[in-house]
Amino acid sequence: MDDKSEPHENDKCMEPQGEAPGGGGMSKLRAQVTSAVANIPSLVIVLLCVLLLVFFVIIVALSVKVHSSAGGPDARCLSAACLRSAGAVLEGLELGAAPCEDPYAFACRSRPEAEGPEEKRRSRWDAASALRHRAHHSVRHLVDLVSTDSDQGSAEAKTKRFYETCMEGRSLSRDALTLFFYRLREVGGWELIGASSWSLQSWSRDAALEKLQVGLGVSPFFAIGVTDRTIRLEPAGFTFPSYEYYADNTADNPATMVLSAYRELIDKVANHLRDGPPSLDNAKLSDIIINYERRLLERLRPRENVTEPSSQLMTVGQLTRMVPIVAWERLLGAYFHGQSIGESTRVLVMKPHYFAGLSQIISTTDTTTINHYMMWRMVMKYAPHLDKTVRALYFRFQQLINGADDPDRPEEEWWEQCARHTSHYLRHARGDTCTPPGQGDRGHKTPSNRCAATSIVFCSAWPHCRARVVAERVKKAAVESVGGVAWIAQHGPLREKLLDLEFRVGFAFEDRPKELDNFYRDLIVKLGSHLENVFEAERFLVHKQSAMLSGRQGDETAEDRTWTISAVDTRPVYNSELNIVVVPLAALQKPIFSLDEHLALQYGSFGSLVGRLAFSCLQEAGNSCRQHTQIEVPSTSA
Repeated sequence: MDDKSEPHENDKCMEPQGEAPGGGGMSKLRAQVTSAVANIPSLVIVLLCVLLLVFFVIIVALSVKVHSSAGGPDARCLSAACLRSAGAVLEGLELGAAPCEDPYAFACRSRPEAEGPEEKRRSRWDAASALRHRAHHSVRHLVDLVSTDSDQGSAEAKTKRFYETCMEGRSLSRDALTLFFYRLREVGGWELIGASSWSLQSWSRDAALEKLQVGLGVSPFFAIGVTDRTIRLEPAGFTFPSYEYYADNTADNPATMVLSAYRELIDKVANHLRDGPPSLDNAKLSDIIINYERRLLERLRPRENVTEPSSQLMTVGQLTRMVPIVAWERLLGAYFHGQSIGESTRVLVMKPHYFAGLSQIISTTDTTTINHYMMWRMVMKYAPHLDKTVRALYFRFQQLINGADDPDRPEEEWWEQCARHTSHYLRHARGDTCTPPGQGDRGHKTPSNRCAATSIVFCSAWPHCRARVVAERVKKAAVESVGGVAWIAQHGPLREKLLDLEFRVGFAFEDRPKELDNFYRDLIVKLGSHLENVFEAERFLVHKQSAMLSGRQGDETAEDRTWTISAVDTRPVYNSELNIVVVPLAALQKPIFSLDEHLALQYGSFGSLVGRLAFSCLQEAGNSCRQHTQIEVPSTSA
């Protein structure tokens, strides 16, 4: 027999237990292999996902490493601009103050460690004081650069004459008092001074008020101005801003010490000006003036449970009925000479509750007391320009109320006072004395012999172009982000206000010297008498108020409306009437703005300042930012 047909003993081991012999085992193995092959795509997908996740983690780690290594030098402040900025910040810190207890004192050093003679005389020496002092230095140097051969009718020549006349020795003599007494006679005289031709029977309160307001720029009882081609009246005629300064207080109260200094000023100035036997004791005179100012300011005290309107637009006729003791139509007609003033003329009255009680106060006051009060307001107006004795008493009073260590030492030297007076009365002309290099001007001024030859910071660097760029970017950011401010009820009007916002950086009449000369054409500046020039300048400023009221305004008047500050002022302002932020040239200095500073500090200092001014309209009439032109004139029967 064939061996292959015979079964063997080991053949049982080849068959799985529990299964019948045959092809069942191979079928199951084949099924397992088929199932494994079918699951291969899922396994591949899972594996790929794991690989992608690992790859993503590696990319992120490499990216973080690259960026951290690239940002290392900037984070450690290694650039020149960053180091300069950091040094300036550290220099301005008051390290002796506790930052957690008084962060403001820590962040702002009040005085430099190494004080010079100029700084020691100051009652305070902060960043604003340093900027003003630098600006006054600039005025003095720039005036010296004005050629004596220049057109004597030009604005820069008048500026030079005004400053040099102020610096003359005769301005410190009694010639100033002689001229002052002459002006006193013109307004009816003062009972205190016999040379002023005072007479109780002939003195007229209305005539004196008109001459003081129109011819001398003195504002007893109220001040007159123009807002958006509308006459504006506001309370004035007080030495201190609130009633609390005049209230009776304890001896150690600062207000009491301030009032004592004021009383001392009145007593000593009156004793110096008196030219005959005293008809009134000096102490009694100071009581009369202080009590009358207190009585006027009492009208401005807030009353309990009463909300007083901040302003009211009315007509001259309505104003006359509210304050009948003042001849308003005659007074305003003289102040705005050449303009048609009638009962229907609009007047914006600030603090109307003050004016509502003015007639009662004036009508219940005797003529002599009113004369003392009004003439003293004239003395306070011109005290910085009178003889040396009055000026010394006036500036000592200023030092006392500012808390100076040595009140007998003036806050400023006389040259700095003259620079300040010049900048005040010829504020537009100060910017024109230094024109940016490369821009057209009068022809005789060139970069080589004018601005480029000086070391004045705001006349050599000319950073105002860069400042405009920063301001515009801040404006753009404000427009884009204002919609996200939750506490603003109406975003639309504010966004439109911001879109219409304009910036003026530098100075008025930039690159337009002929228009500037035309603006100052009617101003007469003579050599020989500083006080006479001041009287003339006050008359000139009142005349310009009349031009602002007119609806037919030229380019010069429009520029004057925009630039309410001088080029050497150190604080930018917001002109709410025109919706313009005005940045004077002198404000573009450290620490406010500098081209040398890091860009972050330019935005942090100047940018934040511009941004705050841009939102100033929020302080007016809530969130609506309305202007006075949108106020309806009340009817006559109201």
